[in-house]
Amino acid sequence: MKYCIYLLSLFPFITFAADVHIDITGVNGGVGQIIVSVWDSEDNYLNRVFMTKVALVNDLNNDKIRVTLTEPLPEKCVINVFHDINMNGELDTNWIGIPNEPVGITNNVKGRFGPPEYADAEVKISWAEQVFDIHVEGI
Repeated sequence: MKYCIYLLSLFPFITFAADVHIDITGVNGGVGQIIVSVWDSEDNYLNRVFMTKVALVNDLNNDKIRVTLTEPLPEKCVINVFHDINMNGELDTNWIGIPNEPVGITNNVKGRFGPPEYADAEVKISWAEQVFDIHVEGI
């Protein structure tokens, strides 16, 4: 019993929740892939990703694609998405760092002269099944 309690104490910020669905709109064309990234803290935001999931755009249905995250997620996190049109696995940017591919983030917040603030995009993950709508668009 002590061993089980010890193991659970190693993961205090993981929520054992139902599926989290990400409904992504704004995806144009049937090419490329969608890359979903989950960030577990403000310190790790845009530095060390908690998890990533990839979905092909050919699963597009009525200009919307749904990506389902079945893995346990942090209780609070930020989820961002980009449409990797050329399927190189990276967000392509111009010479000053502005994305060349459509991007979106939870709460559909926009950044000012850079990416949105972590606190503005943070969402709470519950025990119940959840759906987050994220709209991707070019900047």
